[in-house]
Amino acid sequence: MMVYIPHDKFARRAKQEGFRARSAYKLLDLQRKFKILKAGDRVLDLGAAPGSWLQVAAQIVGKEGRVLGLDRTAMKPLTWPNVRMVQKDIFDTGMVEFLGAQGYREFDVVLSDVASNTTGMKERDQAVSHQLSLRALEIATQVLNKGGGMIIKVFEGPDTPALIKESEKHFSSVKLIKPEASTKGSQELYLVARNYKS
Repeated sequence: MMVYIPHDKFARRAKQEGFRARSAYKLLDLQRKFKILKAGDRVLDLGAAPGSWLQVAAQIVGKEGRVLGLDRTAMKPLTWPNVRMVQKDIFDTGMVEFLGAQGYREFDVVLSDVASNTTGMKERDQAVSHQLSLRALEIATQVLNKGGGMIIKVFEGPDTPALIKESEKHFSSVKLIKPEASTKGSQELYLVARNYKS
């Protein structure tokens, strides 16, 4: 059973260090292990609210990089020059065309920490999560440069092996990882994919 402690050490640390959410430490942990993000990268963050992954990515890619965050809910702006935030549902049609119209045609990394509101019905929640993961993968395969990377949230369930298999068609390295900051007992994992084959 998942136990969520809203004021755990990661939540307290996020507040102290100026991150918008404890989820920042999940991305920082994955970055330490896999070095997905690099200085100068162009990054697309799907389901970016409240913006903690944008904060992490922007610091790593630096002033020569660019980070675009999309979320269907409005986000409190980050005033950093290398970050842009747009209110947009990832399931909207014409995503590639939309990104092109915004001046973004190719990315080096796609991130997705997007999650749906849970209902408590395990099978339904896992199915919805799987659809979100598949959509993030679909967008990544449309916008990533060759050799690019991807990190997407996954709730482990019966569809997870199929997601891994589909990801392996497009990336030379695919791993499923549970970051230290993930809540104990949670089925939350992160799929880390490297070297997009295009």
